Amino acid sequence: MNITFNNVSFKYIERKILDCASFSITDSYKVGVVGINGTGKSTILKLICGIEKPNSGEIIISGGCRINYLEQDPKFDPKLSLLDIIMKDSTTSNPILEYEANSILSKMGFYDSSITTANFSGGQLKRVALAKVLVTPCDFLILDEPTNHLDNELITWLEKYLIKFKKGIFMVTHDRYFLQRVCNKMLELDFGKTYLYEANYDKFLELKSERLEQEKQAQKRLKSILKSEAEWMSRGVEARRTKSKSRIEKFKELSKIEFNEHKEMELNSISTRLGKKLISLKNISKAYDGNVLFSNFSFDLNKDDIIGVVGDNGAGKTTLFKILMGEVIPDSGEVIKGETIKIGYFSQHLELIDPEIRVIDYIKDYKSNIETLDGTISASDLLERFLFDSNLQYSKVKMLSGGEKRRLQLVKVLISNPNMLLFDEPTNDLDIYTLELLEDYLLSFKGPIMVVSHDRYFLDKICNKLLCFENNSIKESLDSFSKYLETNIKLEATKEKVEYNRKRNRLPQAIKQELNSIELDLPLLEDKLKKLKEDIKNPKYDYVKLMDIQEEIDKLEKEYDTKMERYFILLEMKQNYEE
Repeated sequence: MNITFNNVSFKYIERKILDCASFSITDSYKVGVVGINGTGKSTILKLICGIEKPNSGEIIISGGCRINYLEQDPKFDPKLSLLDIIMKDSTTSNPILEYEANSILSKMGFYDSSITTANFSGGQLKRVALAKVLVTPCDFLILDEPTNHLDNELITWLEKYLIKFKKGIFMVTHDRYFLQRVCNKMLELDFGKTYLYEANYDKFLELKSERLEQEKQAQKRLKSILKSEAEWMSRGVEARRTKSKSRIEKFKELSKIEFNEHKEMELNSISTRLGKKLISLKNISKAYDGNVLFSNFSFDLNKDDIIGVVGDNGAGKTTLFKILMGEVIPDSGEVIKGETIKIGYFSQHLELIDPEIRVIDYIKDYKSNIETLDGTISASDLLERFLFDSNLQYSKVKMLSGGEKRRLQLVKVLISNPNMLLFDEPTNDLDIYTLELLEDYLLSFKGPIMVVSHDRYFLDKICNKLLCFENNSIKESLDSFSKYLETNIKLEATKEKVEYNRKRNRLPQAIKQELNSIELDLPLLEDKLKKLKEDIKNPKYDYVKLMDIQEEIDKLEKEYDTKMERYFILLEMKQNYEE
């Protein structure tokens, strides 16, 4: 199966996204799509899926090619059960078995497949959508930010799943560990052009650097020729009459060349005075509706702290930030804050930005003139430094990509000239280029930093300490985040489980029947596998027959592993009811 772009061009309003882009991928490729925010990474996925149509050129997809698409913000009929959502695309030729649907939902943290999505958060909807695309048979998985809203244990599981996946993958993600371990090809979008690299992420960085250097030298030569020809053209009409018309035509053609300059973005802010007294937490506790988030937590913040705040979704990480900012009062304990503390807060919620406001006004409403390390500059000049050109500045926020909105949030945080930073999931939707700049900025920042993130690469690079939310408490660790994951996270599907209904202390009939069914199926599958493994040793069978037997073994082993995994989950549920 192949997907081919042949001279495809696409514009969004007046914004050029693709300019005669051509590339081809097969279902043996695992492709990571990279590029700065706004270059069209999500758009290229939508073009493949037919959600958007190219302005020119053609997109050729092999006949019968099955494509599963994970969009950034999925929506579902709130009346449908989770099982109905997963089973919706099951067909006679490509069936989804119910035990497979239940198994993948369990893996995503949904243990009751009869519930609906009516009251689900955006993160929960994303996990349902991920379950659906993974279990539905396809030739290509098209994934837009698959690791967003997943906890670290689930990210690790998904990483292993996609490494073993035997069909094509085409995905956008900012997770650099994920790109490195899963992808064998990289597709870069740059100034409307596409560049396909036969490389993993680390090798791609080398090859990209070589490409940019070659382009820089080529542009330098062209500019030199253009300058020389311009001088010749300016010598006057009489001088030019003796020259060839072909040279004049050549100059006109050279003058039409658009030189794509890679603008550098620099993150900086003026540091304000930070006194000796920072923030001390004395035995603070917080609970919501009887659910204890943490209790008797004490902590003293140091000036050089760069702290990774980690833990499961819903554990209370954002609540801790709101306590530090004074927006939430702890149930008990004391928060002591120094008078010089000036917090810059980066929220994970994009909805805090009015989508109808213009980009320039979003900044001007806060400050028209901004103090920087280079002196006072206008809001417009500052936005230029953050790669918002004049066209983007006068566009409404709703016209920006998700990553550009995040970058705009970052601008507003930095112009407040904070001396302490609280970053809540800053890496979501940011492109890798901006992430690298942000990492360098944070490492050079003169003040304490606390950051909530699931990005392993990001946390490993910047943090010198961790605050780990575990079992309704907060523990301090000096390990790297990767080491913490290896040594402290238990091997279970997810911590964010749907609570079991234990009111009658009786296992629901549906779960009981499924458990009994699997207990009957497992020995039958074992017998079939044993017989097939004996058959494959038979010297009488030819190559074709042996290949058929091996294919059947692979199929049954996959079914056996899935049922066994579901079996242990059901046993755990049964034990919970019997406690």
